[in-house]
Amino acid sequence: MAGAISLTPGGNTALTGDRARAEVAATGPAVDVSAVLLAENRKVRDDTDLVFYNHPAQDGVSVQGQGVAVDLPRVPPAVQTVAVVVSVDANRPGAVFDGASGLRVTVTSGDGVISFEPPPCRLGETVVVLAEFYRRAGAWKVRAVGQGYADGLAGLARDFGVSVDDEPAAAAPPAPSPPTVPDAVLSPPTLQTPSPAQQFGPPPDMGRAPAGTGPAHPGPAAAPPAWAPPPPGAAPAQLPPPAPWAPPVAPPPAAPPAPPRAAPPMPAQAPAISLEKVERAAPALVNLYKQAGISLQKQGITGQRAAVYLVLDHSASMKSYYRSGTMQHLANQVLGLSANLDDDGVVPVVFFSSRVDLVSEISLDNHADRVEVLHRKLPWGGTCYAPAMRAVIDHYQQCGATDPAFVVFQTDGEPFDRGETKRLLQQTCTLPIFWQFVGFGNPRGLKFLRGLDTLKGRAIDNAGFFAAGHDPRERGDAELYDCLMSEFPSWLKTARAARVIR
Repeated sequence: MAGAISLTPGGNTALTGDRARAEVAATGPAVDVSAVLLAENRKVRDDTDLVFYNHPAQDGVSVQGQGVAVDLPRVPPAVQTVAVVVSVDANRPGAVFDGASGLRVTVTSGDGVISFEPPPCRLGETVVVLAEFYRRAGAWKVRAVGQGYADGLAGLARDFGVSVDDEPAAAAPPAPSPPTVPDAVLSPPTLQTPSPAQQFGPPPDMGRAPAGTGPAHPGPAAAPPAWAPPPPGAAPAQLPPPAPWAPPVAPPPAAPPAPPRAAPPMPAQAPAISLEKVERAAPALVNLYKQAGISLQKQGITGQRAAVYLVLDHSASMKSYYRSGTMQHLANQVLGLSANLDDDGVVPVVFFSSRVDLVSEISLDNHADRVEVLHRKLPWGGTCYAPAMRAVIDHYQQCGATDPAFVVFQTDGEPFDRGETKRLLQQTCTLPIFWQFVGFGNPRGLKFLRGLDTLKGRAIDNAGFFAAGHDPRERGDAELYDCLMSEFPSWLKTARAARVIR
């Protein structure tokens, strides 16, 4: 392994010497370097497997300044991995890893020099696993990792099984004090018993107005004079003849209430791009466009707007899917869906392996053979999800979109950066981004993706998953669209309720 080697995330190479040293460099705030010894289950055997400045050596692994030294023959067989960790003091205001941190690790072993610069941190990470020494087939290798933790050492301890002192339980909040009520409200009212004269007759002030004013209330009407007999000699009073009897006239029936005014019909929601435009720009996509519209209608979200993204796995195991045209067909299907959801007719495309290989786009105007044109010069690599996810997040946040993002994330296997992927999904659950993972190949190899669909630690479930099978083209377009839309509508409702989206 003579000479210098530069690794990308997930990349690895063999060590030739009996000793290895990982030297850490950073240009930001002061950092601490530590190491974690892990068994085959990627957990510590006990808390002594955390090596740091207060416990600087354990079983052939030692922390020396800004480096980790490993005496490989002395590492017990039970230890399969030694993780190299760098951290900042999270209690210092603004002390996080970011694009200006300049993190770098240089590994020396025998006559070889291996270097790795992780992608910039963007989510407020305070701890990063830079690299790992690990056993493989009786020999030692080193792997570039670059996995960050925004929840600091607590997240690292959770993943590696390190016991940490429990935080003291928060004191129960004091019982709320009863509301202060004025004494006058609590005291019973004083009842005044009126005098007999006040009990019967008008109130004392009725009919009298203050001096110099008109009457505040009219006085009581004058009583009619008492009846008296007519004076002597007067003719008796003539009473008018009684009116003839007539049955009482029933009041006219009340008019029936007017019927409520019918609400004006709601205008039908329309796709983002009209059928006519799709027929002109991309006639080969018309049937896909129509089929996607049917799936949206089934879910009751016709007229919904969203920025659609496509993420394509370009690891070495994906070669046959590119050669068979399966990837181009998936891109066409996603473009047909996007024409219903987004009015610009363009889908950003991210190709990834162990890193982001390319960020480009496919549109109604250039979709023919677009995937082949874009990927043919890209290298094949490993599988890391987090760099591709960050590329989508960065693009979405920088493009100024106001509609939510719907991301079709295609892959055929589990990533090297499992922990980082899960944390990224948890940390971004309150962003207006929904991740729809689509697994190609043997469903038995997609256990990790199923776990992302049910991942805990999220305020909002921001991901879905379905297995497309060994030959995704055997799955009809209608079925694929129904699978893509199976969880997105419920996320829209939850995200609106949480005010993540409008």
